[in-house]
Amino acid sequence: MKKFFKNALKVSIASLVTSIILYVVIIGFFLLSVVTASAFGNLVKVTVPILTLVTILGFIYSFFIKGKQKIPFVTLHFMSLCALSFGIYLTISFQGFAP
Repeated sequence: MKKFFKNALKVSIASLVTSIILYVVIIGFFLLSVVTASAFGNLVKVTVPILTLVTILGFIYSFFIKGKQKIPFVTLHFMSLCALSFGIYLTISFQGFAP
């Protein structure tokens, strides 16, 4: 583990892959409608904090990448944070809109 956290590129890649997997899980459960609304709500309550922490960790570590790979990773993590923030904003905005 010590070697893993010393390599910023590996941490950033792992964070990006984990974020993408969590996004796919959330969107997949929403689109498939296999679960009830309460189960989907519980899934979101569990995955969104994990997704937030993983994305912030990857964003911070992406600043320590050396070379030309820094810009794409910073941009991808920033886009992920923007998408997550927008999703949370929409959730709070439409909370009282639909029953």
